[in-house]
Amino acid sequence: MITDTIYEHLRDIQTTKVDSLISDATIIDPSDTVSSVINKIAKDNAYDVFYFDGKSTLSTNIRALLNAKNITKMAIGSFLYPIPHISSIDSIQKAADILTHYRIREVPIVQKNQIIGVVTAKQILKTLSTKDNKWIKANLIYTKNPITISSEELLGTAKRIMISKRIDHLPVVNQGKIKQVLTSTHILKCIIPQERQGKKSFKGKTTHKLEFKIGNIGNTRIPQCTPNDNINKIITSMLKTEATCCLVSLWENLQGIITYRDILELLVSKLETPIPLYIVGMPEDQKNIKLISKKFDNTLKKVQKAYSEIHEARVSIKQHRNRDKKEGKYEVTTIVTTSHHAPLVFSSVGFDLSEALEDLSQKLLRALSKNTKRYDNKRSRKSIRKMRLPMF
Repeated sequence: MITDTIYEHLRDIQTTKVDSLISDATIIDPSDTVSSVINKIAKDNAYDVFYFDGKSTLSTNIRALLNAKNITKMAIGSFLYPIPHISSIDSIQKAADILTHYRIREVPIVQKNQIIGVVTAKQILKTLSTKDNKWIKANLIYTKNPITISSEELLGTAKRIMISKRIDHLPVVNQGKIKQVLTSTHILKCIIPQERQGKKSFKGKTTHKLEFKIGNIGNTRIPQCTPNDNINKIITSMLKTEATCCLVSLWENLQGIITYRDILELLVSKLETPIPLYIVGMPEDQKNIKLISKKFDNTLKKVQKAYSEIHEARVSIKQHRNRDKKEGKYEVTTIVTTSHHAPLVFSSVGFDLSEALEDLSQKLLRALSKNTKRYDNKRSRKSIRKMRLPMF
């Protein structure tokens, strides 16, 4: 399968140590005000900020700060949450795993109980572009049917969408065409309060920036590509324009969007199983990782005996966190690729990762059991439910 081929092609990048990719980190203190942290982010052109408390690394980012209120007085501490850190001898693959799971752009590097720098998604993309990847096309990685917003909508509406959907990019539609892309950085700038007006200049009620229409606010220098363009061309155009996304269009119609995360998923870990199984976003602090992965692998084995057309499976795990709370719901999506039919997509949400994967397993078994009956009326294949392999 093409995913397996890509994985082997990028193995040298995956195993490369991150020591040559280290750049400066934006360090903050929990007592800093939200407004001062926003100013640091703007000054350093950063997305993530970090604090090391002696045991673990705490972080927050632009998207999380969209929830901030009364930013001149509120301390940043309530927005910090723990994330894994790496060492300078760790691999790019480990960094990519953390970046994709936590939906961040910088991974902190800790040495002798202090943060010595970060590895950025941008730097990894630069390294990735040094290989000949012209045969890897946009249609293999882009996110289809991205959420868009009208230029007539309010900035506050865009903010709510970004928070609820956990996204940083909103293509803006004006007169039926995409004119620009609104980012979480643009929204964050709108949260910063303006200087108070004097009494003489005060006229009527003051309108908050988020109550204005989007209009022409956003980045107009967003690169665009077609589904058949290669990722080297896409990465080059993103780096040249200093954009964090690329729009995928065909005949002037928006087909999808490519972000740093979409490209980095090419580097994430793969489990060595009979059916190629890729798990994106498995948290490092999750207990019984091997047991959870083994259970899902057993399900795939069971299904393959009755439905031999399965080529590979990809599991994407996203954890929704609430500010400083470590706990959060897991959103798990499974895509099963077969040879003759459209990919099978299943989703499940729950606080327990093992239970969410079990629910996906049952959905997969039920769906493929129906397909087996539909495409094989003579029952030449063995019944899935009569297999004696272990289930969740």
